[in-house]
Amino acid sequence: MRVLLIAVNQEKAPYAVAPLGAAQLLSVLEAEGHTVEFLDLGFVTRLRSRIREVIGRFQPRLIGLSIRNLDNCQYARPCTYHQQARRIVDIIKAETEAPIIIGGGAVSVLPGELAEYLGVNYAAVGEGENLLPAFIRALENQSNPAVIPGLLVRSAQGLCMQPPSFAVEPDRLPLYAYDRIDYKRYFRRGGYIGLQTKRGCAFHCIYCNYPTLEGRRIRLRSPRQCVDDMERMVKDTGLRDFFFTDSVFNWPTSHAMAICEELIRRRLGIRWVAYCNPLDLDADMAAAFKGAGCVGVELGLDAVTDEMLRNMGKGFTRNDIARTYRALNNAGLPFAVFLLFGGPGDSFGNMQESQRLLKEFGKANAVFASLGIRIYPDAPIYQTALQEGRLSVQEELLQPVYYLSTALEADALAGLDRLARREATWSTPADWNSLIVNLVQRFLGRMRVIPNWKDIEAYGAYLRRQC
Repeated sequence: MRVLLIAVNQEKAPYAVAPLGAAQLLSVLEAEGHTVEFLDLGFVTRLRSRIREVIGRFQPRLIGLSIRNLDNCQYARPCTYHQQARRIVDIIKAETEAPIIIGGGAVSVLPGELAEYLGVNYAAVGEGENLLPAFIRALENQSNPAVIPGLLVRSAQGLCMQPPSFAVEPDRLPLYAYDRIDYKRYFRRGGYIGLQTKRGCAFHCIYCNYPTLEGRRIRLRSPRQCVDDMERMVKDTGLRDFFFTDSVFNWPTSHAMAICEELIRRRLGIRWVAYCNPLDLDADMAAAFKGAGCVGVELGLDAVTDEMLRNMGKGFTRNDIARTYRALNNAGLPFAVFLLFGGPGDSFGNMQESQRLLKEFGKANAVFASLGIRIYPDAPIYQTALQEGRLSVQEELLQPVYYLSTALEADALAGLDRLARREATWSTPADWNSLIVNLVQRFLGRMRVIPNWKDIEAYGAYLRRQC
């Protein structure tokens, strides 16, 4: 079958992120004998003419639309993306009667709402590598697609869906179609070559939708296969900067260490960055990271005090954070800390204590402090918000709704900004949204300064004077 895959990727800050999910589906479909055209809209400005040209030339029998983000997840200045997705769907419908199936992270979180809003009849929830080929077979055989796990079907009778199975074993997948991604263009915007080393997330953060996207069962890729893929991409593209896109790269510990050992053994000369948490990120792991080419760690702490770590469901303690600070600093590894204030029980006093503790633990290269928890229907914070009367079950969440502790509702944003000004390495959405910060990020991306936050103290004071 002729399948057109379109990647919708609206957000490009702090760096442009290539559409790995769509590229993975492309390689799966081609391995099954389908003819696939790939259209990445990440840098397209004339949407209508580009989509019309591709549809007219390719004449697809099925169109898959991959939608990565619902919005920018910023309480301070929310920006939604589903309106552009509907514009794209409207353009497609004007050119062809081919069925449209939507998928991607945004769709898995709100499949029914997006299907209704976009006016499409099919939505893929969770992993698409088994779902999409099964859907194509159903179309070809004119059989009922509603029995496919994870496929939402919209009809005159309403919405129906079988639960997703999360049965994909990542070791059995072909390498995603990296050759169909214009990585040099992504690199000019600060991007990386992305690589996923596992599927699933066993953690229980109260706000997170990763279990909705990948399930809770951890499915590991062979460390050898991961590094085989990296070696192949380095050879074919000439590019050597990678980002491990796992929700938590350093867990399970043995898997992360095995990947580091394989990278050290092969001496590929790559640079890489990864999302991590403080569980078992000790001196041994930090040394292995450094030896394997790591140039930056992004620590998803969200909270610092033990009370708020429990309230946020993080699964680690402030002592774990202190140990990780020491390990990374002693190894000479740059690291950034991400904080999410406003959860249940949070207060301005706790925010101040968090800053004091982090300063006591040592020095991070950057601390990104945000406020307000974006509510998703499958995340535990949703039930908390319902119980506290913050929203109703009838409320649609395409327009973002945020949870914010009652103790922080008055003057919260200004209070966070005042707190951040006390430390040169701290920043808030007031900084990230400024034009000059975005211009500096673009410059650093073009110069391949990675990670782009590692010298934030050096230019942070200047930027704030300009903002």
